[in-house]
Amino acid sequence: MHSRKHNPHKSKSHTMSAAVDSETKQLLPLHHEAAGKGAGDADQQPQPSSTPSRTKKIGAALFYAASSLSVIFANKIVLSTYKFPSVQTLALLQFTSTTLALKVASTLGYVNLLPISVRGVKSILPLSACYLLNILTGLSATQNLSLPMMVLLRRASILMTMLLEKWMLNSQPSKTVQLSVGLMLGGALVAALGDLSFNLVGYVVIFFNDLFTALNGVILKRTSEEYKKSKMTVLYLNSLLSAIGVSIIIVMVPGEMKRVQNFTLWSDSSFVVYLAFASLMGSVLNLAIFLCTSTNSALTTTVVGCLKNVLTSYIGMFVGGDYIFSWLNFLGINISIAGSLIYAQATFRG
Repeated sequence: MHSRKHNPHKSKSHTMSAAVDSETKQLLPLHHEAAGKGAGDADQQPQPSSTPSRTKKIGAALFYAASSLSVIFANKIVLSTYKFPSVQTLALLQFTSTTLALKVASTLGYVNLLPISVRGVKSILPLSACYLLNILTGLSATQNLSLPMMVLLRRASILMTMLLEKWMLNSQPSKTVQLSVGLMLGGALVAALGDLSFNLVGYVVIFFNDLFTALNGVILKRTSEEYKKSKMTVLYLNSLLSAIGVSIIIVMVPGEMKRVQNFTLWSDSSFVVYLAFASLMGSVLNLAIFLCTSTNSALTTTVVGCLKNVLTSYIGMFVGGDYIFSWLNFLGINISIAGSLIYAQATFRG
C-alpha cells in the first residue's frame, strides 16, 4: 500500500489506483489495513505512508510458514520417495498452477490484473529469472540432501539477504538481529562439520539456492516499491515468465521429456495425488512468499522460512530416512534453531 496525496486533476488515476490497491484485500485480507479507511476518508485527510500492523505481519509470516511446510514435504515425497526424475517438470506445474489461479481469480473479479505491457515484462524479467533459478535449485537440493541438512544449509541465505537489503534497500538491521543471524550461521557451520552423509552435489546446489533466495526476496521487495503497480500483476507476470522459461529448459535438455514420459508410476494413484498436491501448493506458497515479503521484509521471509524448518528438521530425522545422526550435527542444529527463535522475537516484538 502506498498513500497518495489527493489531487482533483488526477481523479481518474486515483480511482484506478484505489481499485488496484483493493485487489489483494478481496483475495486475502491480512495484507491490508482494517476496513473503514475508504477512499472517501483518504480524500478528506491524506494519510502518511503507513506500515502494516503487527497482526498483519505475524499473519503473513504464519501463512507463509504453513504453506512452505506443506509443500516441502510434498516435494520431498514426489522427488525422493517416488523418485520423480524431473525437477523442471514439477516446477513447471507449480508455475502453471499459480498463473491459472490468478487468471481465474481475475476473471471472477477477485483480482484486478493490469494489462500486460512490454515495459512491465522488462521490469519483471530480472525477478522472474532469479525466481526460476531459486525454485530449480531448491527442488534439486530436496533431491540430493536430507531434510535436516537441507534446511540447515539454507541458513546462509539469511546473511546474503541481510547484506543485499543493506546494499539495495538501504536497510540496517538492529544489533540483536545481527547477533541472532551470527548464531544461526555458527550453528549451521557446526552441524555441517558433523554431517556424516556429505553430498558434494547437494552442497553446491544449496549454495546457489541460498544466493538466488536472497536475490529473489530483495528484488521482489524493490520491484514492489519502485513500480507501485498491482502486486498480483507482478506475481502473475513472474509466474507466467518463469513457466515459459522452464518450458524452454525442458525442451532444450536432452532426454528430459522422454524421462518424464517413461516414468513408471504415472498409473500409481497415490503418486498422482502427491504430485497434484505439490503442484497446487506451489501456487499457494508463491502467494504466501509474496505477501510475507511485501508485508514484512525479504530478511523476515527468509528467517520465517528457517523457523518453520525447525519442525521440518526434527521430523526429517525420523521420517526422511536419509539422515545419519551425530552429536556434533545435532548440537549445531539446536544452536541454529536458538538463533532463529531469538531473531523471531526481535522481529515481531515491536
